[in-house]
Amino acid sequence: MVKVKKEEDKAILSEFLSFDGKDLFIWILPLSFLFSIWEAVVTIGIMPSDLCPPPSKVFETLLFRLGSPEFIAAILRSFLNISFGILLALVAATPLAILAGLRIGFDSSVTPLLMLVGGLPDLAILPLAILWFGPETSAILMATLCAFFPIFFTVRTGVREIAPDFFQVLMIFHPGKFNELREVILPAITPHLITGLRLSLDFVWEVVLAVEIVVRVAGIGSFINISAEAGAIHDAFAGIMAIGFLSIALDRLLFGFLENRVRKWQ
Repeated sequence: MVKVKKEEDKAILSEFLSFDGKDLFIWILPLSFLFSIWEAVVTIGIMPSDLCPPPSKVFETLLFRLGSPEFIAAILRSFLNISFGILLALVAATPLAILAGLRIGFDSSVTPLLMLVGGLPDLAILPLAILWFGPETSAILMATLCAFFPIFFTVRTGVREIAPDFFQVLMIFHPGKFNELREVILPAITPHLITGLRLSLDFVWEVVLAVEIVVRVAGIGSFINISAEAGAIHDAFAGIMAIGFLSIALDRLLFGFLENRVRKWQ
């Protein structure tokens, strides 16, 4: 039994770390082309290097900064704020979305209110959040607010797409709300939930960086802002590049892995 468990753990780890060579080539090729164009534009003088350093200089600076504990701490601080905000949004949005998908009356009364709040510009809410809760807490709260709506609406859509026949068959063989949730709802909403989390990550990065830049909350956004103000443009670009590579890593490793697991589960 222990041997089987070890083999399963090895298989999961192998799947988590594996890359599809073709898929890897597909996204690296246009990225390399973009960096080549960028390098050429700066090298021939179309864009001055003091305003936009070439990617070779940015990569050199990024490698140097990765050896700095302060730089790593800034990235981790921002990532923790984002992760905590998305986790809170996940806990709050998922049950509401399931109820909205299952109950038309609940959906009709609650969803318009959520759409009203979701339609407000994030930067318009930011000054009030800072005033009420302070800079540190407002970064997490704004991340939660920003992540809530993609998760809510994608999960709500997933619940609504479940065929009524599934519920009827389940009630015959396995009656009960818990079985309904486990056997029908969770498998149906999981792909939508992953999509919602993916969208949330993109949106939340923007709002957390805005908080860090506006009120200088400790994080990579504050590092970028301070570097730009000091004229260290290569450092600012290195911070931006670090965010980009972290986002790619999360998308390819974490979300790609989750999607593969969901396919097998379904």
